[in-house]
Amino acid sequence: MKVKKWLFLPFLGGSSDRDRGQRRDRSRSRSRRPSRPENGALVKHESADAFANKGEEELVQDYNAPIRWYMLATLFPLIAGTFGPMASMFNICAIAIPWRLIVDPDSPQSQGEHIDDPRWLVAVNIVSLVIAILANVALLGQMTNRLRFNVASPVTIVGWYISGFIDIALAAVAPSQVPLPADNALATYSQAYYYCIFSGAIYVLLSIMLSCTAWGVWIGNYSSEFKLSLAQRSLMLQTILFLAYVLAAGGVYARVEGWDFLNSVYYIIVTLFTIGFGDFSPETHTGRSLYFPMSVGGIIFVGLIIANIRSLVLESTSVKVSTRLVERMRYKSIKAGSPQDGIVKVRGVLHRDTNAPTELARREKEFDVMREIQAAAAHNNRMIALSMATMAFMILWFIGSVCFWQAEKAVGGRNWSYFEALYFTYTAQLTIGYGDFGPQTNSAKPTFVFWSLIALPTLTVLIGAVGDAVTDFVNWYTLWLGKHAPNVFKILTGMKKRSNVDDTFQEAIEKVGAEIEGSNTNGSGFHNIADIETGRVVPAEITDTAFGHVRLGTVEEAYKPFLMLQAARKAIEHLDEESPRKYTFQEWSWILKLLGEDEATEENHRRVGQPVPENAEVATPVCMSPHQVWSWMGQESPLMSLEEGSEPKWVLKRLMEVLELELKRRGDLHVAKEADISSKAGDR
Repeated sequence: MKVKKWLFLPFLGGSSDRDRGQRRDRSRSRSRRPSRPENGALVKHESADAFANKGEEELVQDYNAPIRWYMLATLFPLIAGTFGPMASMFNICAIAIPWRLIVDPDSPQSQGEHIDDPRWLVAVNIVSLVIAILANVALLGQMTNRLRFNVASPVTIVGWYISGFIDIALAAVAPSQVPLPADNALATYSQAYYYCIFSGAIYVLLSIMLSCTAWGVWIGNYSSEFKLSLAQRSLMLQTILFLAYVLAAGGVYARVEGWDFLNSVYYIIVTLFTIGFGDFSPETHTGRSLYFPMSVGGIIFVGLIIANIRSLVLESTSVKVSTRLVERMRYKSIKAGSPQDGIVKVRGVLHRDTNAPTELARREKEFDVMREIQAAAAHNNRMIALSMATMAFMILWFIGSVCFWQAEKAVGGRNWSYFEALYFTYTAQLTIGYGDFGPQTNSAKPTFVFWSLIALPTLTVLIGAVGDAVTDFVNWYTLWLGKHAPNVFKILTGMKKRSNVDDTFQEAIEKVGAEIEGSNTNGSGFHNIADIETGRVVPAEITDTAFGHVRLGTVEEAYKPFLMLQAARKAIEHLDEESPRKYTFQEWSWILKLLGEDEATEENHRRVGQPVPENAEVATPVCMSPHQVWSWMGQESPLMSLEEGSEPKWVLKRLMEVLELELKRRGDLHVAKEADISSKAGDR
């Protein structure tokens, strides 16, 4: 009984029956409270319970969910799953060799004679490692859905806390309980001592992060299941395999080359990250022979993990931030303007009037404003990503330089200046590695191993962020050039009539601009299956006189399932495009008409920022009753409610839903008609 109560402690993520009842009450009270008191005009409300039931992809696309919830429910467990095995690797390194040694003054790498550790120190270190491994196994079991949260989470959190405090305590008492020889100035602590410090600090930090995640589960902000996709869950296993590869290769080279095990681990890291300082290199024939498969396999491992970190972690985080930025910018644009008069302010300064003489024109203005908000949010997202990556790079550069600067002042170091440390850190961070500077002391090498495991992925992220920013600028400049360059060219040359050279120049620029904007003028959209401009829901090859005096409505009704299937096929093609497809207003208007809604009428429409009409409810299209209304600038807009992550997926899903109902209706009518004919025949 005591154990069960202990498992239900709040910081472990558990709860008693009474606590669960209180949590449900709190969740219900939160669901009744609106997130913004705007009379339902600007937002739709989501309870914590609704958030808790979302999967990882839904969570990323949820514009109502705060980013901090996403971090606690997704990023913290993913970071723990990645860094937990790293801490255990450092824990193994802390046991691999004795903690003390006498440095050989003739050794350029601070090697020397080791002093044996007390047995109690080795035993306590092994206990710490065993507990940490059990915690890692529990976390892996939870990530693979083999263990329940209320079992795995306490084991992981408490296990890492215990291991972390043991390692930190051992490092703290070492100067007094495992002292260095006082009569020898060359006596120092080995790399194992510093690996123990790193492992303890990482364990405690990860335990704190998972405790925050467990606390969010306990108060009901999200469910006990980690919001991770299958690919993200596999990242922990990939990290474990890579670190095991490093340890195994280090053990082999320690045996073959006669190096200390930890020097071999340092050599493996420097090699696989393609830095190559040259301070360690294989000298035996066996070592050089093993270098070929070891380096290739390890570099492939590194590339795979870094690619996964960027695609699985950072890109989903970028999508989440972008989704949240779109919602915040949409809300602020409406609040900063005068929604009762149809005026919004994009970025707080750009006035946009959504009033128009016809409903179709007004809806198109709303659509254009929403597209402008999306573009502005995407630009801000890229700038945020670039700023964060640059900041992380600079922190690793300058703070890393301070660490190496101080570490090289220890016994066996070259006593660098801070500028020399900056130079070394920058060279290593760019994986250049001239070899004129390299870590030599027993504190600098473990620091470099830990630093490099973070610095290389950060560099990759920075390169990707810079590439996105440059691409964004080139796209903007190309569009600007397409609009203004031909006229400027004519003015500068003084030509009144455009020459063939000018024609070619303008056509090339407009072609590139059309590709960037995702224009469908090349027939890759819905234009080749229907007349999008007129909005007729009939096949493109059918003329107005094809069926004589048959009403247009009858023709549209007859060909509706056929066009739905054609549109669905096109949407499937759009899913395979490299850049996400964004449909024009004319295409959206035609698609919605195919689904049963008409942008030219006021039915099912509302004006965003203004009170919802009485007896009406806000709903995402396709609306199933006349009382359901929506706006292009509302949260219910198809441009916002992309649960599937892209516009073609949204269109495809809605087409299938409506087509299913339409075919069912036609089947019922056909069966009823046949039944009526049979009944009349029976009466005769």
